[in-house]
Amino acid sequence: MVDKKERSEKDENSKDNDINKDTAEKKIEKDCEGSCENAADLSQNTNTIEKLEQEVATLKDTLLRKLAESDNLRKRLEKEKNDAEKYANGKFAKDLLSVIDNFDRVTKNLSTIQEKVEADAALKPFFEGVLLCGKELLSVFKKHGITQVEVSEGTHFDPHYHQAMCEIESTDHEPGVVINVMQSGYVYHDRLLRPAMVSVAKNSKKE
Repeated sequence: MVDKKERSEKDENSKDNDINKDTAEKKIEKDCEGSCENAADLSQNTNTIEKLEQEVATLKDTLLRKLAESDNLRKRLEKEKNDAEKYANGKFAKDLLSVIDNFDRVTKNLSTIQEKVEADAALKPFFEGVLLCGKELLSVFKKHGITQVEVSEGTHFDPHYHQAMCEIESTDHEPGVVINVMQSGYVYHDRLLRPAMVSVAKNSKKE
């Protein structure tokens, strides 16, 4: 009886051990499966994060480019608007140059009849009035950004502001300097309305 009882207890213990072993193995297998699934999920999540980061970087770069383009467009439109306002009267100013040219002709011709004008009480105030009108017109020009190109005899020729109408041989002037101003030039703000028409000295031929 004792032997049977002991064998029965041993068999039960063996079964319990087998059950415990199977349970432990299943638990290990389950833990391994869980670890593998977690590793796969982690790898997938890492790839997703990298893709999202790349998309964010691309979108950020695109946004910065669009902002830069928008800012450049705004600046260009603002400059065009300012230029349109600044040079709005350019054509009108150019048309007025013929008026100031007439005043210049009067001033130059006045010197040839200066004695007659001074001697004639009626002519003197008339010519003084004409000269005053010319000065006033120049003052109004300057007020609105129209200024005369500064050039006189001896000035070095500047192709940006001067137009050479002829070259004259001269022993009294260096080559390339202005000998005579035939017509005044004018600038509207920083734009050339009309170049000064001048004669320029050139080397004289030596016999």
